Amino acid sequence: MNDTKQHQMRFDELCRVAELPEQYVVEIVEHGIVEPYGQTPEQWVFTTHMIVQAKKAVRLHQDLNIDWAGIALAIRLLDEIEQLRDENSLLKQRLNRFTHC
Repeated sequence: MNDTKQHQMRFDELCRVAELPEQYVVEIVEHGIVEPYGQTPEQWVFTTHMIVQAKKAVRLHQDLNIDWAGIALAIRLLDEIEQLRDENSLLKQRLNRFTHC
């Protein structure tokens, strides 16, 4: 994840701003797709990254009719692919420093 400023949002704000049904957000949290700070929905606080993940999960659920458990797996795999791409890019940069000397 990059170093951009993180914003935070409460459960009710997330539902309203992202136009997500409360039940969808609860399902997303229950399946570990996002892990907000706080113990109960009234206390939950979401970061920018979590908000993006929640919206991505809802799109997958609605557009592809994937169940929440499948979405949790898909998002973890997508995140892992992104991490591997970033690592691969970094390693290529390091390699180029040695091969162009």
